[in-house]
Amino acid sequence: MTSPPDPDLPAWLQKADSIPQVDPVAVLGAAPTLSYLIFNAIAGVRPAIAAAVIVGVAVYAIQRHFRPQITMVRWLMVFSVAFNVGFGVWGLIEGDGKVYWARDFIDNFVLGGVFLISVFLGRPIVSALVRETFPELRERMPADHRVWIRLTIVWGLYIALAGVLRWWILDQVSAGTYALIRLPLGWGLGVVLMLWTFSSLRRAMREVALERLRADPADSSSTSGNSGEVIPDPEIAER
Repeated sequence: MTSPPDPDLPAWLQKADSIPQVDPVAVLGAAPTLSYLIFNAIAGVRPAIAAAVIVGVAVYAIQRHFRPQITMVRWLMVFSVAFNVGFGVWGLIEGDGKVYWARDFIDNFVLGGVFLISVFLGRPIVSALVRETFPELRERMPADHRVWIRLTIVWGLYIALAGVLRWWILDQVSAGTYALIRLPLGWGLGVVLMLWTFSSLRRAMREVALERLRADPADSSSTSGNSGEVIPDPEIAER
């Protein structure tokens, strides 16, 4: 999914170089939770909620400024910011961290529905999300490949079921405990699915390369050096 490793590099560096590079702006999504934990320990629940809301809005502004070309991720962040602010105000009024964190499972239910609906509309959302989050894939994986349908359905179901799990956990523990475990819980489950996603995409890229090679045998000399390379269709690459 990335450029071929340099044969002159040590083996461990070649393996590291083959890992897809995540947009660093996406990592900022952890900042609101960290802000909540810090301010909750120092000043209490209301300052913690206020800090999480403010930092969440700031993260969106940073993403919008540094990655203006990212559209689908930005629109999903708009929904997240709306839930963040809305439940933040509600949580401040009630003085209850659980009210604020209820945004998580509501957000999950809505987002999971969006993923599944995008499949029925013929525009599986994972296609745009992956190609925007991992820029190196934009020219190496067609936006309309059938693999995106399977990935979008699985991710949509996972997100919705994760919402049910978050709902149950928030009902069982305190708001502070929930904030402490929400990131490792979400990332721990998501990593497994992300690895499966990468594996599925690698297989799909090999299939695309073989299909194009059969369609145009003259390209064999240019593709023989990198069987995972996919020459993008200009119309698809612009999507």
